[in-house]
Amino acid sequence: MSQTFDSIFKDDIKRVHYQIDGLSSKKSHIQVVIWPTFSGLSDFERRVADHIASLGFSATALDLYGIENNPHEMDEKRAKMGALLAESEPLHGLLAELTQSACDAMHGKTIVHVGFCLGGRLALEAGLHFTESAGAVSFHGLMSFNRAQSEEKANTHTKILILNGYQDPLVEESDAQTAKGYLTSLGIDFQFVDFSNTMHSFMLPSANNPDHGSQFNPLSAKRAFGYLANFLEEFV
Repeated sequence: MSQTFDSIFKDDIKRVHYQIDGLSSKKSHIQVVIWPTFSGLSDFERRVADHIASLGFSATALDLYGIENNPHEMDEKRAKMGALLAESEPLHGLLAELTQSACDAMHGKTIVHVGFCLGGRLALEAGLHFTESAGAVSFHGLMSFNRAQSEEKANTHTKILILNGYQDPLVEESDAQTAKGYLTSLGIDFQFVDFSNTMHSFMLPSANNPDHGSQFNPLSAKRAFGYLANFLEEFV
């Protein structure tokens, strides 16, 4: 699997991240690393980076798959996501490399991970497994993130914000409760927010497939951005 993983995600892969400095001298030391959906880096993540920068924070939207490597068909997206998540060790190696590339030469930065759908899970894993992570925010991310092998190996100093659609079919109530129990057992400072009448992908303006549990919700999206802004202010 590791050889296949490298050929898909690492070998000869050229990436161009979207990076924008914060507009406030008091907040720009906070570097927000944005993990995309399973579709890869798009204008949506770039707009999120612009929004975060407008609040004063620095932001980098990561090019997860590489230039011209974004999957387009649903089967391709699912296959690529499956290969990415199949094994924790190569996955975390890639997450660490991409985080470093986003924050290279930024000594003294406070790193906060933010992600959407697949990216929500990746943000949680980066927050939990990397000691340099100060925080993580998941927007409609899955609760099947890899747990740390032991409390000693978990980054228990991180802060976590999970923003979830209560009608998201990909997050069962039992999944949510298990995740909350796990974070509680580690003593992690976390918030778990459910938005009523809200499905999966509620942040994505392009999401419009309610029969399959995925739909944009402008009110929940607005509220979620408010939660994000308040969360980032805790690191100032």
